Amino acid sequence: MLLCMASPGQAQDAGTISGVVMDAASRVPVPSAQVQIVGTTRGVVTGEDGRFRITGVRPGTYQLRVLRLGYQASSQGVTVTSGGTAEINFSLAQAAVSLEQVVTTATGEAERKREIGSAVATLQPAEAQITAAQNVSQLLTGKVAGVDVQQAGGTVGGGSRVRIRGATSVSLTNEPLIVVDGIRFGNPVSQSNTTGSTTIGVGGQVPSRFNDINPEDIESIEVLKGPAAAAQYGTAAANGVIQVTTRRGRSGKPRWTTFLEGGTIKDVTDYPANYLRTSPTGARCTLDSMTRGLCTQAPDSAFSFNPLVTNSPFITGKRGAYGASVTGGSDQVNYYVSGNFDKQQGVFTSSLDQRASGRANVSAQLRDNWNLQVGTSYLSDHLRLPQNDNNTLGIVSAGLLGSARNSPVTQGYLSGATPEQIYNINTRQDINRFESTVNTAYQPLNWLTATVVAGLDYLNRWDNELVPPNKVNFGSLPDGQRTSNPYSIYNYTANWTLSASFTPFAGIKSTTKVSSLFNKELVRGTLAFGAKLLGGTESLAGASARFSVNEVNTDNKTISRLIREDLAWRDRVFISGAIRNDKNSAFGQDFGSINYPSITASWVVNEEDFFPKQPYFSSLRLRAANGKSGQKPNFRDAITFFNAQTVTVAGVDVPGITVGGTGNPNLRPEKSKETELGFDAGFFDERIGLEVTHYNKRTDDLLIAVPLPPSLGLTTTQFQNLGAASNKGWEYLMNARVVDMQRVGFDFTVTASTNENRLLTLGFLPSGDPVPPIVVNTQQQHRAGVPLGSYFQKSYTYADANGDGIIARSEIKLSDTAVYLGNPLPTHQFGFTPTLTLNKMFTVSAFFDHKGGYKLFNNTRRFRCTFFNCPEAYDATQPLADQAAAVAAAALGTDAGYIEDATFTKLRELTFTVQSPEAMTRALGHAMSLSITGRNLKTWTDYKGFDPEINSTPGANFSTSDFLTLPPTRNWTARFTVNF
Repeated sequence: MLLCMASPGQAQDAGTISGVVMDAASRVPVPSAQVQIVGTTRGVVTGEDGRFRITGVRPGTYQLRVLRLGYQASSQGVTVTSGGTAEINFSLAQAAVSLEQVVTTATGEAERKREIGSAVATLQPAEAQITAAQNVSQLLTGKVAGVDVQQAGGTVGGGSRVRIRGATSVSLTNEPLIVVDGIRFGNPVSQSNTTGSTTIGVGGQVPSRFNDINPEDIESIEVLKGPAAAAQYGTAAANGVIQVTTRRGRSGKPRWTTFLEGGTIKDVTDYPANYLRTSPTGARCTLDSMTRGLCTQAPDSAFSFNPLVTNSPFITGKRGAYGASVTGGSDQVNYYVSGNFDKQQGVFTSSLDQRASGRANVSAQLRDNWNLQVGTSYLSDHLRLPQNDNNTLGIVSAGLLGSARNSPVTQGYLSGATPEQIYNINTRQDINRFESTVNTAYQPLNWLTATVVAGLDYLNRWDNELVPPNKVNFGSLPDGQRTSNPYSIYNYTANWTLSASFTPFAGIKSTTKVSSLFNKELVRGTLAFGAKLLGGTESLAGASARFSVNEVNTDNKTISRLIREDLAWRDRVFISGAIRNDKNSAFGQDFGSINYPSITASWVVNEEDFFPKQPYFSSLRLRAANGKSGQKPNFRDAITFFNAQTVTVAGVDVPGITVGGTGNPNLRPEKSKETELGFDAGFFDERIGLEVTHYNKRTDDLLIAVPLPPSLGLTTTQFQNLGAASNKGWEYLMNARVVDMQRVGFDFTVTASTNENRLLTLGFLPSGDPVPPIVVNTQQQHRAGVPLGSYFQKSYTYADANGDGIIARSEIKLSDTAVYLGNPLPTHQFGFTPTLTLNKMFTVSAFFDHKGGYKLFNNTRRFRCTFFNCPEAYDATQPLADQAAAVAAAALGTDAGYIEDATFTKLRELTFTVQSPEAMTRALGHAMSLSITGRNLKTWTDYKGFDPEINSTPGANFSTSDFLTLPPTRNWTARFTVNF
């Protein structure tokens, strides 16, 4: 159809522009370079041979611009004659600073980085990076300054917590907005979200819908880090925006890429043994009991057993993947089509993730002034989650909390919780996800362009669990039970923009844009449960007791208008101002709409005549930005609603209601305002590039759950816009080409960032008193003056006063009140990626990741000691600090001793790649490569737990702890790729 539509649009007198793009130094072709006719919608992408061809160009003189990440842009004039072909070639010089890189805007248009006054991080994942990172979250880990990706643990299919420039909201999600090819990509992960990412708990593990994006299909990832960069996204961008652009086709004969991948997944954790000391009577005898004269330890009464070693539940997991993609097409229509299959077997037999996906993107030049891009993708994912993480019934949990003595019945695990029994709990999530996008640009006049972006992200999710009867001897589980929760989640996006460009004065270009935007999020779900299953049945039809049913229906709409004015002077000074107006269905009924203004400025100083033309200081750009964005309340936060309640009247059950939520008709969105200043500089003829950014973000009108008087007969709290928080810090990026010779190349990338987070106020009650601190959990609170979610506990001091080598209760002194003990989020991060290339064939790269300035609650150690399984509870040779922590937690009620410094440095990735020699490639007609990658290879830390990255509650907004969680695994992967 697209071919038929495109063909008539080629004028009879049209001409053609063709040529090749080469690397200026090596003279090898540059693939994937964007070739654009300036001032029009026309453009193509170079093929693997660096060639390009643009047909159907009306006769005239044009400016042709070539852009490629990692290279300096190049422009040349070209004259097209009637029916003729204009040949034009380009040589691109490599550059560590690329100001011509194209960035996608909120309305689906594209603009160059030099025109943007804010810092926008771009990542174009190479094949080796995709091999090392098996999902999108891992692709981002440590690679972008200011972005903190916290891996939850080692369960395959598990998600990560993503924070950009710290955390902002107390009550709403702090996850960024995800946009794929211009449309909203639903990413429910936080428990504050209406649907979350699963409805069946297996512990702390939470899948991430962000990881539904296939890394193989990604062309680039752009990170807009805050309101200064993302103000035009309005009531969705307070936490930043992650924009993903998938691969596009290119003209020429079909070009195939196929790959085969396999690897191992191993748990390499050194788990501690369970420990016990007894009295002569055989009863447990702890050091605390001894110091109180309650018992004495019998000689040779120490017992130690490690069920996770002797009766290990772990297996060597496996990963296998294969796939193919093809790109090609004509000058009018080109395509990209891919298909992939991926299967991961985790380190437990009940841990499995199997997915198949496909994508097709088609681009068509329907007329010389009208182009169209259509894309669609499909994912089928079948995930089985093991019981673990923040779960007493978990596999690791049952071992760590088990017995210090072996038993043929329990095998040293908790009674009724041996791995064989736990494996009978079959918890699954089945996903079918469909995404479709349409992006078209029409230029009816030289100065006027219309752009439309529309699409649907549809997610069909089925959370289901089966516990067969008489298989799990724990609690009520011997009865058997069934859970079946199907969900349908729709996310609609529709944007249109009119853009008018003028040149009112010589050297000045004015562009005015008017946009209308629409987004709708629709959730439909059913939750059903039944117990006492009939043996041999696996559905709710076999249940006979404890029935429960519920339904979820949410509908949220946003309607927006956007006006933007861009001024450019001599293509080196840029000023942009915009204002977006949003109205959202979750706002209070007495609150109308909200405006989000923004202004940015960029000055490419090195193109001025006065800039010194010195090789050691080759380029400089100054930039500044200020903008506002927001975050809407959750569904029903602003309205009063009721829940059904059965009541008995005259001995008969009749339906009644209770107040489910007390609404606030004046409820507003949370508003974030950010100022950003920075510069980009190049040194030594662009061999070294440096980006430095300072940001200062303040968020007002935080939603705070304010206590209500019980006498009102309503709910206990009501949301009000009261609080304020701030985030400020620095971000750094350095790219350096240290050695660039024919046989040897060496380069490195450094990213670094700092973040200072503060809760400024929780607001004031009608009485004038401040809102009391908000308790997140037993260890964490929101308090003004310190970071959000900070750790608070009573502190203590201790001393071995009698010199007996044992810390008694009487030798520990507690503080009167809880005190601030630390921040749950890193205050600084650092990443270092060196790469060595030999003979253009062999490449070795590594990635070192550092996070510091934060604490982690080691609840695993604490829980083991309160279960009296740890040696410091019994053994006087253990360090005094460990003894004091155990006694303080078990006897005095403070966990301060287990809130530990979590600073770490990791050898995150190590990759070896070999490419087929050029002579072999030419002889065979195809290129081959082999990559071998290791992940999580070494950790340097003083943290006493299994791994400082562990988070047993990744779906929670702030709760952060290491609690009976499977640590990140060590993975080795080999990938063989053939291009032909």
